[in-house]
Amino acid sequence: MKKTFPIILSLALLATTALLAGCSKNTTENTKGQLTEVNQSTKAASFSGTEGEAVTIEDSQIAIDTTKLQGTTANYYNTELSDGRTVYFFVVKDKNGTYRAAANACQVCADSKAGFHQEGDQMVCNTCGNGYPLEKIATEKGGCNPVPINPNLKVADSKIIIEQSDIEQIADFF
Repeated sequence: MKKTFPIILSLALLATTALLAGCSKNTTENTKGQLTEVNQSTKAASFSGTEGEAVTIEDSQIAIDTTKLQGTTANYYNTELSDGRTVYFFVVKDKNGTYRAAANACQVCADSKAGFHQEGDQMVCNTCGNGYPLEKIATEKGGCNPVPINPNLKVADSKIIIEQSDIEQIADFF
């Protein structure tokens, strides 16, 4: 028994390392939707994911017209905070009609600054390739998920309302 413990521990460490390695690949999505290698020298310097439409914060809120959200296709946005940082995020309506918003950053792979792309009813990390169903967006924290903005978005006058404080909470991922 004593001799098998180090072997089991070593195998467990190797398995954990292999699982985590999937979240540290240095790839990003090119214009054809294919994953390609990220240049290490620019990796930490700038966001290489889909930047989307620039939106402004007015009265401590961002208002996004719901008519822009067609079907279950994610729309990408960015906004500049008062301190000069730019935050990238996406908004999508799931198949149940619920609007969801999350940072265009993976909680584990955020350092790659590569964001997500959509494949059918999943958002897929451009770095590690892990996919997340639209119904789970903004509902789970931690791990290799899109960083949640707010699972209970307000909709008023055909506009999705995102609070500035919710955007500020995800700013450190960019």
